[in-house]
Amino acid sequence: MKQRNIDSTIRKRIKIAAAASILGLSARTVRDMAQLGQIPGAAKPRGIWTFDVAALEDYVRSSEDQIRRRAEELRPRRVVSVALSSSGFRRPGRTPSEHYSEVIERMRRLANERLRSEREN
Repeated sequence: MKQRNIDSTIRKRIKIAAAASILGLSARTVRDMAQLGQIPGAAKPRGIWTFDVAALEDYVRSSEDQIRRRAEELRPRRVVSVALSSSGFRRPGRTPSEHYSEVIERMRRLANERLRSEREN
């Protein structure tokens, strides 16, 4: 009769304090979550909560992946921006004073065109 290797079938279990440390939560929160069935690998033999270390590590890893995916979905996409002014789009690479001069010139030109059109009517 062959003797089985017991270590390969027994998974390491830890108590609430160690599980709380792995999860980064308080012991009370871990206990409440375990009672609600929210933590995989939780069991309460003989009235003491114990947790499967491998299942906890997988749980943390999957939680981190979910958070990362959500953050990527919410992260704004990189967009090439064009500065807007009251008169429209502004070409990049100009100084504010150059832009100001162009806007003033454009406003004067529009005012003169309006005056001409009013005189003609």
